[in-house]
Amino acid sequence: MIDPYLGLGVFRIAIFIILVSGGLLFFLEPGTATFVVDVLALFSGLALAGLVILLVRKK
Repeated sequence: MIDPYLGLGVFRIAIFIILVSGGLLFFLEPGTATFVVDVLALFSGLALAGLVILLVRKK
């Protein structure tokens, strides 16, 4: 359903978002606005990666 090369590119972007936001969680103070934004970025990266996996495998 999705081109494998497009899926690979978007998957790499999702992995980058996951790694950066996951790494920043160790340095941010819980309860702050930046912590909340970082958690939202982590979940959006996970959702994007899951969506790409689902679309590529559906083919």
